[in-house]
Amino acid sequence: MNQIPKEPSQFDTLLSRLEKTRFLREIEHHFAKSSQISVKTLSGSLRTLTIAALWKRTPQRIFILTESKDEAQEWMYDLNALIGEHNTALFAEPDKRVHFSAEQLDEKIVAIIDSLAMVENNNQCIAVASPECLTFGVPKPNEVQTNRLHLQRGEKLVFNQFTTTLSLHGFDRKDFVENQGDMAVRGGIVDVFPLGWTAPLRIEFWGDIIDSIREFDPLSQRSIREHDSIELIADLFQHGDTPFESTIPDYFPAGSLLVIDSPEQCERRFEELGISDWKSMFTGWKILSLNGLGDTTVTVKSQYQPSLAASIQKLLIELRSLAITQTRIFLAAERNVNSKRLHDLVINGFEQDDSEEPDKPLAAPQTTLRSISWLNKTLSKGFVVPDEQIAFFTEHQLFERRHFQTNKRGKQFTGITLRELAQLKRGDYVVHIDKGIGRFDGLETIVIAGNKQDCARVIYEGNDVLYVHLNHIHKLQKYSGGEEGAPKLSKLGSSEWERKKQRSKKKLKDIARELIKLYAERKSQPGFAFPEDTVWQKEFEASFIYEDTPDQSKATAEVKSDMEAQTPMDRLVCGDVGFGKTEVAVRAAFKAVQSGRQVAVLVPTTILAQQHYSSFKDRLHRYPVNVDVLSRFRTPAEQKEVVEKVKNGGVDILIGTHRILSKDIHFKNLGLLVIDEEQKFGVGAKEKLRSMRVTVDTLTLTATPIPRTLNFSLMGARDLSVIETPPRNRLPIITEISEWNEDTIHKAVLREIDRGGQIYFVSDKIATLTKIHEQLLELVPTLRCGIAHGQMDTEKLEDTMEKFMERKYDVLICTKIVESGLDIPNANTIFIHNADNFGLAELYQLRGRVGRSNTQAYSMLIVPPMRTLSRTALRRLQALEENTDLGSGFQLAMRDMEIRGAGNLLGGEQSGFIAEMGFELYQKILDEAVNELRTEEFSTLFTDEKQTTRRRKFTNEDVAVEIGADALLPTNYVSSDTERFEFYKRLYNVRSEMELNNIVSELRDRYGRLPDEAESLLFAVRLRVVALETGFIRIIFKNKLLIAELPPESNTLYYEHLFMPLTKFVSTIPAGRFVQKKDKVFMEAPISTREQCLDFLQKLARSLQE
Repeated sequence: MNQIPKEPSQFDTLLSRLEKTRFLREIEHHFAKSSQISVKTLSGSLRTLTIAALWKRTPQRIFILTESKDEAQEWMYDLNALIGEHNTALFAEPDKRVHFSAEQLDEKIVAIIDSLAMVENNNQCIAVASPECLTFGVPKPNEVQTNRLHLQRGEKLVFNQFTTTLSLHGFDRKDFVENQGDMAVRGGIVDVFPLGWTAPLRIEFWGDIIDSIREFDPLSQRSIREHDSIELIADLFQHGDTPFESTIPDYFPAGSLLVIDSPEQCERRFEELGISDWKSMFTGWKILSLNGLGDTTVTVKSQYQPSLAASIQKLLIELRSLAITQTRIFLAAERNVNSKRLHDLVINGFEQDDSEEPDKPLAAPQTTLRSISWLNKTLSKGFVVPDEQIAFFTEHQLFERRHFQTNKRGKQFTGITLRELAQLKRGDYVVHIDKGIGRFDGLETIVIAGNKQDCARVIYEGNDVLYVHLNHIHKLQKYSGGEEGAPKLSKLGSSEWERKKQRSKKKLKDIARELIKLYAERKSQPGFAFPEDTVWQKEFEASFIYEDTPDQSKATAEVKSDMEAQTPMDRLVCGDVGFGKTEVAVRAAFKAVQSGRQVAVLVPTTILAQQHYSSFKDRLHRYPVNVDVLSRFRTPAEQKEVVEKVKNGGVDILIGTHRILSKDIHFKNLGLLVIDEEQKFGVGAKEKLRSMRVTVDTLTLTATPIPRTLNFSLMGARDLSVIETPPRNRLPIITEISEWNEDTIHKAVLREIDRGGQIYFVSDKIATLTKIHEQLLELVPTLRCGIAHGQMDTEKLEDTMEKFMERKYDVLICTKIVESGLDIPNANTIFIHNADNFGLAELYQLRGRVGRSNTQAYSMLIVPPMRTLSRTALRRLQALEENTDLGSGFQLAMRDMEIRGAGNLLGGEQSGFIAEMGFELYQKILDEAVNELRTEEFSTLFTDEKQTTRRRKFTNEDVAVEIGADALLPTNYVSSDTERFEFYKRLYNVRSEMELNNIVSELRDRYGRLPDEAESLLFAVRLRVVALETGFIRIIFKNKLLIAELPPESNTLYYEHLFMPLTKFVSTIPAGRFVQKKDKVFMEAPISTREQCLDFLQKLARSLQE
């Protein structure tokens, strides 16, 4: 079990004040005389603080019973903050789909096993549970204790005995550990994923001594933290059909304290579960009931934190009215950034306070500030206890923002990683930059000049074989093109491949030139520089109901920074569906309006226009901002009125479809253009936008940017922000591909309806909607279904959508009209019929309609028989199923670029180029083309690149290194060909010592100490990294002599710029000299050791750059 050391709590002052209160002394006094008492009117988090204060005065085991799992998690959040995670245990039913190696594992046991161990091992533990948990059968207390394994660094433990014990107790041996119940053994390293842990453990042995214990990330397989000692459950408790007979209260000794929160609600829940004798489980316990109805032993006069409508002005008055009564005020916010923002708003508010004289006595601002304690850790809910002169305010309640608790346990690894998708397997097609397309045939160890070397074996047309030495492994890439069928293998020795590359490069250069011209035009235009944030802006951002994720904060800062610059903004914000892109746009719009500028928000559909209109109105309702909408839902008269208001400046923010691009729309003072889902607009609309965005700040939002826009961003023709971090408590959508199966559909429909949710059923054709309706009613006759598609009458469509939003329909059967529109947190299952007919971006958007709350969502892609699907359709569906991770929209767009080429960037020839050379090489040539344009034709625009360009001219990526020793990763160290090839490729693409150190630490982390051959390989790579910018053709170091081959005499640029500095440097080296052999020139220097050789080359490289 993961033990966390105790740290001083920020709440110690608050707890100390609470311990001195009259009502706490009363509770202790009554407990001295009776084993059952009740306490009433503990508001907000005062109930948790009361229990924590009692526990601190008399440490003991406490069992808290709450009415629901959500309440239990709220208690846990507060308790963890007050007394530390190492003293708390949560018993809750698992709410996520967890993947285990062994199918017979009981999910409930897995979810609570760590808590059982915690309670048994800590006689001062506070446990929280919901009534459902008392129905669980659990192992007997001594069973868990017997199977607890304590491991200590430096301890002696027989290696084979340890691995055998794990195998006998149900751990499944794999190549890589991914899920609970997995174990893997490599050399002296054991990876194991025990029950109750969020991450697996890596235990490294030196013989039979434990050398280190580390937690690692199953996705990257890299260590994330070290431990001196740990405890784990070494049994998976796979006991077949034999039920467990113990219950959770059996883990507590008689005389423990039972706290029942809201006893009437708990009793009602037990009745629903059919449990009438639950109190018998707690015979002999002390019982404390909180906030029950009827008579009570102790009454506390407390109140909930007052609602202040997110107004700093109202907060200041409330604080001053409390301070005059000498109340100690605690202002708490989660994290430093929120605490500092609240602190600044209060200080600024007092400095600018020009409000009218209030009708009640208030303390002076300075007196008020002295009575405030600032906390950068918070509890769930605020409260005021007037009689005890204590007030506790939470920042998230002040700004009416939701407060999410992070679970102590629960993270699970699911699905295949994109790294794995990109890995090469024997038989895969590869692209060699110089030789063309071949077929990978694995790694082969061959002897070159008496030394062992690993080479990649590649098969070409006519079964010709090319052995690719590690020096050139960076030239080999996995082929990924967009066409049907297999690519044509290249012919070794033919010039056709080189001609293809040159043809592609010329075409790419022409397109890139147009892009950069547009970029240059925008950069040269004067824009409007918006001022820095006002107090209103800070207050507005603080009132967002969700807590900002790090990526969202970064994107907001980047957008505002662009707006404050002199040149017009053109930024693409790419964020997953529901990750907060709209909020970034609202903040930018509010900033623009405060400077007297108008904002246009362009959306692709009428439904989305209505949704954005509602969102903007709702967020801005406290401020004097006029928001209006133009769409086909408005009558001609209403539209005419809006157009006139826009012209006169009566509308601050106009939201609408392409209607707002019409000729009759004239903005009085347009300052910001927001484009949502740019990929949905046609060429005509985009041309109009193009003329607007040269002078107006432009913000584009998208969940899956089409490859065209993604290419622009990656090429530096516009700025890019990516929001990848999901909102807290958001779960990945479980995605399945299936043929039409009535049983599967029936179960999935009932699962959603039974939990009170709603369903989307999307089809690609209007004609099939009625038939689907009939089939669903046959499966579930009581379903309430609505049908929606784009050819319906506007009023009827709007009525159907509204009824679905009001939960009058269980299922919305529709076309992809809902793809970018409805945001209904209650809809958490989606069926996509004929999913093979949808594009990847469309499928991703559709799937994003569900999973917009903290409820587990499901997506089912219904397809015809798999054998009938095209290769492209199959790859598209697999990409969607593989990328279920939160924030995978950006990665999916990259995958889509591989599958179907990069949109229409190059017209019809585009996909042909990608098919001919593969996506990676296509991207490389594109980058080269852009770099050449930046440094030659557009050098004045990109002045910062001149220095790097000079370096690039002399850099030789193909420098070969020979060191006269076996230099490879032996198969007894890294056994998998795929893994070895990946490491080789990464090593020979390294450009700095820091990158190399990261790979070395990963090798040591995952496979243990490096063998001599691996150390030699790393020395060769270090030589290569240093030699890259010297321009040398080849480096040889053996028999205490360093030899470097210089470029041929035809490279006049090299001899003009670098040969003289090189000659000067070599003249300072004893016995250093130049040697000519036929038409080749070599530099020689006697050097004794590898370290001296590296040092020599580093000094030489520095001298050439001066």
